[in-house]
Amino acid sequence: MKPEVHYCKSWFRLKKTAIEPCDDTVARSRHVSGLPYTALIGSASKPACFVELLIDKRMIGVGFLDAMLREYLTYQFQKEADGKLFLSMVTHRDFLEGSDKVEEGTTYVFQPSGELVIRKEHFYPHKLEEAHSNFDPLRNYEAFPEFGEYLELIKLDR
Repeated sequence: MKPEVHYCKSWFRLKKTAIEPCDDTVARSRHVSGLPYTALIGSASKPACFVELLIDKRMIGVGFLDAMLREYLTYQFQKEADGKLFLSMVTHRDFLEGSDKVEEGTTYVFQPSGELVIRKEHFYPHKLEEAHSNFDPLRNYEAFPEFGEYLELIKLDR
C-alpha cells in the first residue's frame, strides 16, 4: 500500500515541523521546474520520514524520524551524469535517552568506484573511529523518481 504523502518547501529539523506546506499541484510544479521541495511520508505533522528533493543541487536527502521526530537515519543521493541517483552517504544516529542530543553516530560514505569509508563518532566523551572497505556499488543506484513516487528511496533495508 502506498503511504500518504504531504508536501512542503522544507522540513525544519530543529523545530520538527513543515515549512510552507503546499498542495500536490505546487509540489508537482516545483518537481517539473527543478526547484526544491520536500515530501512528508505518512503524515503532515508526524511523518515517518521525509524526502528532500534538491533537484537544482542534483541531490536528494531522505530523513527517517523516530517517535520523537528525531532524524535517526539519513540517506543522501547524488544525481549522476546519466540521470540516475547514487546513494553516496548513510548516517545512523543514536540519541541520549529522552533527549535530542546525539550520543553517537555512524556515517557510511560510498564512492561509485566501490570504496567505502565508515566513520563512527562518540560524543560523550568525544572519540572518532574510521575504517576503510570496499562494497558492490551496483546496489547503491536508484532511478530518479517521478513526482510522488518515493518508495524506492525510503527503503530501510539497504
